[in-house]
Amino acid sequence: MGETLKVLIIEDEPVDAELIEVELQKAGLEAQCTRVESAAALEEALESDTWDIIISDYNLPGFDGLSALEIVKNTGMDIPFIIVSGTVGEEIAVEAVVAGAQDYVMKDNLRRVPVAVKREIQNKKLREGKLQADRQIRESLEEKEVLLKEIHHRVKNNLAIISALLTLQSDYVKDEEAREPFMESIGRIKTMALVHERLYQSDTFAWVEMGDYVRQLVETIKETFEADSSGISMHVDCDNTVLDITTAIPCGLIINELITNAYKHAFRGRESGNIHLKLKKDRELDEYQLEVMDDGVGLPDEVISGKSNNLGFNIVRGLSRQISANLHMTGRDGAHLLLTFKS
Repeated sequence: MGETLKVLIIEDEPVDAELIEVELQKAGLEAQCTRVESAAALEEALESDTWDIIISDYNLPGFDGLSALEIVKNTGMDIPFIIVSGTVGEEIAVEAVVAGAQDYVMKDNLRRVPVAVKREIQNKKLREGKLQADRQIRESLEEKEVLLKEIHHRVKNNLAIISALLTLQSDYVKDEEAREPFMESIGRIKTMALVHERLYQSDTFAWVEMGDYVRQLVETIKETFEADSSGISMHVDCDNTVLDITTAIPCGLIINELITNAYKHAFRGRESGNIHLKLKKDRELDEYQLEVMDDGVGLPDEVISGKSNNLGFNIVRGLSRQISANLHMTGRDGAHLLLTFKS
């Protein structure tokens, strides 16, 4: 095989150990053999050196081959273990293999020892190669996870900078009607930034747990309108729905548009009202249902028919198409919007 093998032989008979070494040499194996015959000597040998393979007699004074195998296994080292015995029967041989021995050889057939040694050395190399490949894959995945986390963090920070710049710019706009588009754009940017923030903080980088995300998003919108809408009650019913990022961002933007629109327009001339938001998964139909409704003034017919130039509802329709959602609206006795979609 080329390289010198370090072979540890557990054998109380020096002659038998020499016979094993002879068989290894006859087969062309360069073997550096060391013999031990007690549990204490075995433990010392394992601590003081590294071994390519261990060949053990089954019957030993004070302990046996299975006890020796247990000592080797307890070290956690991957050392092929072959039992050689003149008395081992089929039941004991099976027990040895089940316990972790790679092979067993009868002493009257020692020419099988080099064959077993070559095979188990090769198998060990294959295991080491697989372990190295698995380690490289894990390291590569860890690097990609760090990179993805950094990407989400930077996207969140960049969106925060854009939001801050828009806020700064809006401060120079004195006309409230002209200032309103700035504030709407800031709300949309914060909605997207919130997704990346949650992904950055989570252990997964492609899926968003919508329950906490929706509640945090709604809380942010409420804070924006709290001064003028303290009498409006917000009710959120969202289960532990998980959406991939390509669906979560449009879904978050739709919620932002609908809730913002309700706060701005649904309760004109009133000091109180209710907004309800539900996001559930219908497991029988294997689809998600997003429902937003209020008990306000309702929706104009042109909004329901899609003929309105209202930017917010046009955004909702566009995002609904993006996630292949069915959108149903009614505008009497308050606004009621239902989207059904698959992720």
